[in-house]
Amino acid sequence: MNMPNENSPTDQTKNKLRYLFVQKDGADYTAIKLIDDKYLNVVYKYGKVGFASEENERGELPMKFDYDILKNPENKDTESQEFIDYIGDILIELLDKQLKEGKVEFKND
Repeated sequence: MNMPNENSPTDQTKNKLRYLFVQKDGADYTAIKLIDDKYLNVVYKYGKVGFASEENERGELPMKFDYDILKNPENKDTESQEFIDYIGDILIELLDKQLKEGKVEFKND
């Protein structure tokens, strides 16, 4: 896998680098490689991203997303709620950055 760019630190990461963008030769998608100790070397990609159709008990519309684990050489727990929350936070960072840059595209399925 190539590692073309590292992510920019944000307030949420407190300048701690947590992930890199990676791409396998010939692949038509970019994946994320986690470099934080807890999930070191886990590589995944996001699938469909959306929001719940109804508000939760706090009046929020929770975000929903699919993800695929591409590499997990150290067999980290990638099905726990803690992991899902962790990569959900990264997804929010990425969406926030894209919104600020005007690069988000919304689709109704």
